[in-house]
Amino acid sequence: MRVVVVGGGYAGLSCLARLARVLPDAERHLVDPGRWHLRRTLLHETLRKPLYELRASFGPIARTWDFQHHAIELDWTPEHLARWSREGRLPLGDRELAFDALVLATGLPGLRGRASRSQTPPVLLESLATGAGVNAFKRLAAAEGTAWVVGAGASGLQCLFELAAARPEGAPLGLIEASGTILSKEPGRLRRIVLKRLEALDVQVLMDTRYEGAGRGRVRVSGPDGEDSLPAGGVLLCTGPSARPLPADASGRVLSRGRPLPRIYAAGDCARWRDVPFDAATAQTAVRKGRHVAETIARIAQDRDPEAWDDRQLGYILSLGPSDAVGWVFARAALLHGLPAVAAREAVEARWDLLLAGVDSFGAL
Repeated sequence: MRVVVVGGGYAGLSCLARLARVLPDAERHLVDPGRWHLRRTLLHETLRKPLYELRASFGPIARTWDFQHHAIELDWTPEHLARWSREGRLPLGDRELAFDALVLATGLPGLRGRASRSQTPPVLLESLATGAGVNAFKRLAAAEGTAWVVGAGASGLQCLFELAAARPEGAPLGLIEASGTILSKEPGRLRRIVLKRLEALDVQVLMDTRYEGAGRGRVRVSGPDGEDSLPAGGVLLCTGPSARPLPADASGRVLSRGRPLPRIYAAGDCARWRDVPFDAATAQTAVRKGRHVAETIARIAQDRDPEAWDDRQLGYILSLGPSDAVGWVFARAALLHGLPAVAAREAVEARWDLLLAGVDSFGAL
């Protein structure tokens, strides 16, 4: 049996690691154009950590978990998936690779940068994976004018608190959020703690406000009071993906016209699983969905029915800067903040370090 996983992020690598256990005799392949896995949950830390600390080469990981890495960009569309499902083959450069199961473990494209005449165009969150993007992030931290963050999801908030720690004392910060609240799915007490931290930092928070563009030292927004143009030293865009995810069922099988597409599965942010109440685009979800897709493939290979994913959220930790965090683990009512939350976050990251080194401790989830 041959299984091909497209995308070497949290979902892809957790799927490959689990496949090594549940289908040890299967031939396993990873298709990813890069040379290394990137710790995207830590991109906000690039203001104070070198980028290489967030990277892990695919070579040692492939040897550890016994899979082949193909450094190839694979473009896919629903039409491509339907054809590959029928043929059981996908193109890899100048050749084709037959497969019995294909797992999409990629993300979705994010907001593209808009044309800007500014000498400091908006910084895209995804660009922090590159040296040029990190340098732009650092210039934003040093800017004299207001440093604006667009998007009050986990990534945007974590980047904002890192900016607050790196900027000169009193340097202005702003947050633009299209919805009327932050972290709407998290406990109210957690939201209040975050809002209190923002208030203590004197962050200008604009809710129910859409980002319209930036340039010439200004940021353009539209909100309850109409359109406005505000002074800006720079902008960081953390607005999430711009494309629609694929539908999949609760066991990870990609759906076409409401029916599972034979041999095609999805574990990454590229898909949303139907009939699953909690399916957030988080590393926790990606890891657990990657493992579950491996289990689904193994069950189908053994002529057993796949099982629905246990989608319970197991915790949430938000970094509030280099030495602060807030969140919960297993019980929403047992809120952690300060150093205990920092320690919990470091423990979660340590489990991923162990997986990259060959020890899968996520079975205890």
